[in-house]
Amino acid sequence: MTTTEERRQAAAEDVAVTIVDTDVHPMPVSADVLKSYAPAEWKDTLWPTGNAVAPVGYFYDTPDSYKTNSLRVDAKPPGGGLPGSDPDFAAEQLLTRAGVSIAMLEPMCDAQLPQAEHVLKATYNDWLADVWLGANNWHGRWRGAISVTAQDPHAAAREIERWADHPYMAEVLMTPQTRGIPFGSPYFDPLYTAAARHGLPVATHLMGQTPYELIPIYPVGNPAHWHDFFASWPLLYAAHLMSLVFDGAFDRHPQLRVVFVEGGFTWAMPLMWRMDRIWEQRRGDLPYVRRRPSDYVREHVRFTTQPLEEVNVREYREYLEMMDLGDNLMFSTDYPHWSYDSPEWAVRRFPADQRERIMRGNATALYGLPATVKALPTTRGAEPRGEPPVAELTDRG
Repeated sequence: MTTTEERRQAAAEDVAVTIVDTDVHPMPVSADVLKSYAPAEWKDTLWPTGNAVAPVGYFYDTPDSYKTNSLRVDAKPPGGGLPGSDPDFAAEQLLTRAGVSIAMLEPMCDAQLPQAEHVLKATYNDWLADVWLGANNWHGRWRGAISVTAQDPHAAAREIERWADHPYMAEVLMTPQTRGIPFGSPYFDPLYTAAARHGLPVATHLMGQTPYELIPIYPVGNPAHWHDFFASWPLLYAAHLMSLVFDGAFDRHPQLRVVFVEGGFTWAMPLMWRMDRIWEQRRGDLPYVRRRPSDYVREHVRFTTQPLEEVNVREYREYLEMMDLGDNLMFSTDYPHWSYDSPEWAVRRFPADQRERIMRGNATALYGLPATVKALPTTRGAEPRGEPPVAELTDRG
């Protein structure tokens, strides 16, 4: 097995960034590893899971979810541990074999009580910076998200300040389960002010271990199955998006950028059309919304692509061309979950003139990513699949 120093020496060549993955979920090897990063007074409160974190069990009812936590079985490291818990094996699968140049790491963690959630997320930030963004990021291809609690925006702002100068922390990550407070509310202004001041986009991703009472509640009640929960995810994002625009968050924070992760995007354009129509007819009710709602969305909001719909490819491309959201979409795989979208499979579903922007350009611009990264040596006995670069896929149509 090669050492880190040997890998550094082997990766002398710089290669162009062609694919940026904006949704990758690193996992800790064990709860004991996370406990080692937690404040002493919280070690036995946060782990094992108790009322401070989540009072009910994990509710995904996918096959063997209690064993895999909705993770890919083939992503389990050879040395043991959960899929996504070994930075080197994840790099081999995602960066070498799948051809991803840079990956945005978004840990999945939340808690029921505000103080517990703040401590839990701060603990994850310490772990992420040490395990994934430290020695295991010798190639510079991992980028991290600063996990913050939406339940305490002032604590979130302090956590942003703590990590804002880290060279590989590239965004802020909050859960959209906000106890009924929409994203556009001034309640979140401390969080947004801190993120915008440091040029950090605010990403949001639903956290799967959330108790039932924190899952989005619909007019007809709580979701009964994982299928209801996953399919209705965009409903929560749509509500937050409307609030960001109509409640004036982007006017209060002109530099704020928001990323909706893993909630799809094909719903966005019809919603933008509807918001524009409502604003045109009742703009006097919203004097602080000075531009068309769709203009705010195009400037301030990005959507990640996973999960892509499995429909007729030609018709899907035509729909995306009609949507004209090529500047607002960023490619994502959702590695190491079972719903993973491979770059080779996904890129062929995008219109040819939008592929470079979606696969690379929009993310590099938003996150200020480099144009080149270190080449990765192939692990002994394992050859990369050799998926063609984005430029070649674009030419194939």
